[in-house]
Amino acid sequence: MTLTNEMMANLKRTNVSKDAEKTKQRVKEDFTSARNKQKTAIDELSGLKRTSVYRVFREGAVSSKIVLSMAQILNVSPFFYTGEADERGECTDTLLHSFLVSKGCRDLAFRIAPDRKPRDTATPESMSQDKSMIGNPLFSSEFSNSPGLSEAAAALTEEDAVQLLRALLIRERAGGNAGQIADFVKRCLLL
Repeated sequence: MTLTNEMMANLKRTNVSKDAEKTKQRVKEDFTSARNKQKTAIDELSGLKRTSVYRVFREGAVSSKIVLSMAQILNVSPFFYTGEADERGECTDTLLHSFLVSKGCRDLAFRIAPDRKPRDTATPESMSQDKSMIGNPLFSSEFSNSPGLSEAAAALTEEDAVQLLRALLIRERAGGNAGQIADFVKRCLLL
């Protein structure tokens, strides 16, 4: 999914740069080497005048509107422009989603569906027979029967649980050790 002018209009024009020098250099390099059609597309998508981009060249302060417009049009990771990543990467829905969430734009982020792997076809019966969970304290009966867990689970809305599951799956894809916890959240959602 791509960002639209309406979605961009909801973004604030605050500085999101983590490293002003990197932002200056990267935005200037990519914008000046872009074709005129790409520059015009960036201006139109961001809804800002070109002078706003030139101000980034001087000051190193950049708004989400400029970052996301350039990332989408030039197919570069938005985190590259803010100085949070040193690799250019490609602009994917997952990165756009992560960027928006990290900048406090959750409502807008969930309009962009992150790239997904094929769904797990496990059934509740097959999950209950999963041998990898045996002996794991996280999945023991004393853990699942603890009063603190049932109170915490009751306090979670379905939306919160889905958001938690998405975060765990992203962490797992990034090489974290969140797979078993994600499986547990899936089981909780099925109940």
